[in-house]
Amino acid sequence: MKTIVAIWNKAGKGKTDTIKEFTKLLLESFPSELPINTKTIKSKGDFCMIVEINGKKIGIESKGDPGTGLYERLSNLISHNCDLIICSTRTSGETANSVIDLGKTNHYQIIWSSTYEIEDTTQHSKMNYLKGKHLLDLILSLNILEFNKSKIHLC
Repeated sequence: MKTIVAIWNKAGKGKTDTIKEFTKLLLESFPSELPINTKTIKSKGDFCMIVEINGKKIGIESKGDPGTGLYERLSNLISHNCDLIICSTRTSGETANSVIDLGKTNHYQIIWSSTYEIEDTTQHSKMNYLKGKHLLDLILSLNILEFNKSKIHLC
């Protein structure tokens, strides 16, 4: 079944950085047949990417703030027939509703997950990496994705 994994939390809780770590691990685990534009995943800021792995399309959208058109960006990923979408969203309101509405309308199951939180700010990067690894393990464990050849397309 097509799936949306929504990383939800309040502002400033590491959603984008967690998705970046997940994406880096995904790309390392599934080397691409096409060149990767390394400027796509910047150290700061959001990004959008579609990765094709073993015939399955994975859409990744890191921008999940209210008032930034998440509904339209997710609709774009759905129009590319993504089997899996990883996105960030707030815990309620416009962004969460976008995921719910598009999930229902387009028959995607939704998995809600949040970032890991820790008070020790020196551990934030480690927590984001571990959550990214957990997300990759999750989609592999649920057989949403399997190891094989891959292709990457920019949005």
